[in-house]
Amino acid sequence: MSEKFMIKEIREGFSIIKSYKDRWEEFVEVSKRIKSLDFQNIVFVARGSSDNAATWGKYYMESHLRVPVSLCAPSLFTIYKLPPNLKSSLVIAISQSGESDDICEVVNNANKQGALTIGITNNPQGKLAQIAKINIFLNSGIEKSVAATKTYLSQLVSIYFLTNTLIGRNILPEFDKILNTMEDILKREEEIKEKVKPYKYMEHCAVLGRGFNLSTALETALKLKETSYIIAQPYSSADFMHGPLALASEGFPVFFFVPKGESMEHSLEVLKTLKEKGSDIFIFTNEIDLLKEYDGIYINCDIPEYITPIPFIYPAQFFAYYLAEIKGRDPDNPRNIRKVTITR
Repeated sequence: MSEKFMIKEIREGFSIIKSYKDRWEEFVEVSKRIKSLDFQNIVFVARGSSDNAATWGKYYMESHLRVPVSLCAPSLFTIYKLPPNLKSSLVIAISQSGESDDICEVVNNANKQGALTIGITNNPQGKLAQIAKINIFLNSGIEKSVAATKTYLSQLVSIYFLTNTLIGRNILPEFDKILNTMEDILKREEEIKEKVKPYKYMEHCAVLGRGFNLSTALETALKLKETSYIIAQPYSSADFMHGPLALASEGFPVFFFVPKGESMEHSLEVLKTLKEKGSDIFIFTNEIDLLKEYDGIYINCDIPEYITPIPFIYPAQFFAYYLAEIKGRDPDNPRNIRKVTITR
C-alpha cells in the first residue's frame, strides 16, 4: 500500500522551510517596497488554514511592527457590498491555491482604493498572483493532500521573514534554532505515532492555546476535524476558562499547547484546573518538567514564545495524520471537501 500524500508532505515541510534561508534578500527587497508606503494598519484576508496562519500573523506583526492588525471579513465585500476603507492599509492576502473568489475580490477592491496589496500563495499562475501588487510565493511544490500541511508552515515562515525584514532584524540564528527543532521532530515520527494510539476511539476534544499559539490550536483542531471527522473545538485557554470549562469532565480529552514564556503561569493554572476535573490532558511543550506530570510531546527548543507556533504545529501535523490512519480514514480525500473551495 503506497504512502499517503499527507504524510509525505508533512515530511517535506522541513526541507521547504529550510530553503527560506536562501530567500532572505528576496524578503529584504519586498520590504523596501512596502516601507515606501506610509500604511497605518495591516489587514489580513484568508480562509481555512490560511486564516489560521493569519491569526498568528496578527499577533506577531502587531507585536513587532506596533501597528493595528486585523482579520478581514470577506463577506462585507462579496455579499453585503459594504467594504471598509482600506486606503491607508497594507492588505495581505493568504491563499494556498490563489483561486478563492472572495479573497481575490477583497484584493481587487483594495487595489481600487489605493492600498498596497500582497499575495502570499503557492500558485504563481493563480488569480491572486495576477492581481496582487506584490507576491510572495511559498515555493512548496504541489500540495496533493486536501489537508494543508507544508503550505501552512510556509505561510508562517513567510510572515516571519516579512515582519523581520520590515524592522531590519536579523533572525537567521533564531531561525536555525527553529530548523533544529523541526529536524528533531522529524526524527521522532515513530514516537509520535505511538502517542496517538490511546486516542483511536476519540470522537470529541478541546484544543487549547494562548496568545500566539491560539493559531496552533485553531489549525490543529481543523486538521483533526477534516482528517478524522472529530468534533475538535479550539479555544484560547483564557476563553476556555469561562463557559467552555463546563466541557472539562472525567476523561474528556484536552490537547494543550504550553510553551515556555509569558503565558506559562496562566497555562499552569489551566492545567491544574483540568487535572482537578479529571480531564484527559495531552500537552505539546518545550518545558520538559511538565512531562513528568502530564502526557504529551516534548518539543526541544529554547526560543521566544512568540515564534513557537512554527515548530509547535509540526508534531501536531504528524499526530493528526496518524490518528486518521488508525481510525481508517483517508486524510488525502476527506469526505465532503476538496482542495480548492470556492466561496463568495
